[in-house]
Amino acid sequence: MIELLTVIGIMLLLFGGIGLAIAGRGGEGAALANGQSILASLVGATRAQAALHQTTARLIVYAQLPPSGDSNKYLRSLQVVRLETLANGSTGWVAAGNFVTLPAPICVVPAGQVPRDHLQLPTGQNWNNNLATGPVTTMLTQTGFNYRGQSGGTTSQFFGVQGQSGRIHYLEFAPDGTVTATLPGAPVKIALATAILRGNAVPLFNNASGVRGLFVRKSGAVALVDEATGF
Repeated sequence: MIELLTVIGIMLLLFGGIGLAIAGRGGEGAALANGQSILASLVGATRAQAALHQTTARLIVYAQLPPSGDSNKYLRSLQVVRLETLANGSTGWVAAGNFVTLPAPICVVPAGQVPRDHLQLPTGQNWNNNLATGPVTTMLTQTGFNYRGQSGGTTSQFFGVQGQSGRIHYLEFAPDGTVTATLPGAPVKIALATAILRGNAVPLFNNASGVRGLFVRKSGAVALVDEATGF
């Protein structure tokens, strides 16, 4: 148990530096593959938090729309949180490590259909927004979410900003390591794609074919998806 805690702790500490370390490595294809690896690691860390602490844990994605939200974090910053009993006896979400930002120009595809104002595709390309067959994300969404910075923290925050709350997409695990909510008979899909990043504005997804991601099945098992048609 102690060894498992140590490994998880090291993983979470390293995650914070991974995005910066690989951001300039290779082209968009390499960044997309690296983003997929980071995402898979974070899903595994979230499931481990749920099982280890015998509580509910979530992998959350920053989804507060610019300009009210931070465009540098929108669909790019992810955080592992778990549900804990706080000092006052109530329950609340606390961070497990620091949030991680995906390497530029990689973004999580928005949950549900990709809005038109998030697309700038080459002529002749269309984004397949079909929830069953398309490269879309089927995580759940919540507004007004916040969490404590670390276990024992007393101040709520939202991705490092004290006293704020915001919109998230999230994947949730139960204490037994299973996913708490999925579409009937289907795994949760999390898609990553390249985008044109813009200051104080939403990113523009620019390649309907350049998509990677993963499936998370009800059991918690993860399968990598390496192409847009694999979703």
